Amino acid sequence: MTPARLTDTDLELVEALRADGRASLESLAGRVGLSRKAVRPRVLRLFEEGVLRVVATVRPDFDGIHANAHLSITVAGTSRDEVARVVAEQDESVFVSIVSGQASVVAEIRTTDLRRLRRVVDRLRHVEGVVAVETLVYTDVVKEPHLPPPSATDGSEPAIDQLDRTLVDLLRADGRATYAELAAHVGLSAAATRARVRNLLDWGVIRIVTLVNPTRLGRSFMTGFAVDLEEPADDALRRIGEIGSVDFLAVTLGSADAVGTIVTTTVEDTIAVLDRLGTTEGVVGLRSWTHLRLVQERYGTAGA
Repeated sequence: MTPARLTDTDLELVEALRADGRASLESLAGRVGLSRKAVRPRVLRLFEEGVLRVVATVRPDFDGIHANAHLSITVAGTSRDEVARVVAEQDESVFVSIVSGQASVVAEIRTTDLRRLRRVVDRLRHVEGVVAVETLVYTDVVKEPHLPPPSATDGSEPAIDQLDRTLVDLLRADGRATYAELAAHVGLSAAATRARVRNLLDWGVIRIVTLVNPTRLGRSFMTGFAVDLEEPADDALRRIGEIGSVDFLAVTLGSADAVGTIVTTTVEDTIAVLDRLGTTEGVVGLRSWTHLRLVQERYGTAGA
């Protein structure tokens, strides 16, 4: 079923939820000038049609994640859809998209270590229709909208018990779950549950984020890019990260020095940002691809 066209009010609700994924219906109604009753079905439709999801993302080391990589997968002799589906079925895949360009499918893999990462890549190379897998291993993440911010603690590790871990798992599944709903699962009062969730946020263990599917918005364009950089690369990386439309940026080992994502609202804006990237001091090579359909985005889950 084709999603209904989003109105300006719907897009305003998307932006409000991007700013605060746990915003109440009352506050959302006040933002767009409608009643709570009128806003509720609009918000439900955004979730039901896959335009957005609200989840808790988790600090990678909390899950034992120490290896991340971007994969560019070239497909021949079978459909991109079929290969993308198989890639999305891998426990380690947190992002999968069908793209235009030299590659057919791109994916982000998160797993425990480089040996496990190598096994994932080898497994995907044997998928029917896959003719090549190019791997860019992340060495540093410069800009990432999904990860929790730095911890507000004094540097000591917070004391996490099983109740905290249960709350983390519940919020991974539904970042808008009420404190009463969460409390019913862990056997605490709503006030005590709220305090625990607040601690998890303050400690930098979790972050409540709104995952927006740009390919479902109808007014957004998502473009991936990889760049080659002159040494030293720090200044060029800083300049790239300062571009507002650059949503994600990571330093990599492999056939490129960094990989990233651009999110814009028009083709003209996309061209302008690519031109800016290509002319940034220190950038000596640039290639890009267009995301045609987002197949999977599950940053709230743990890679195996």
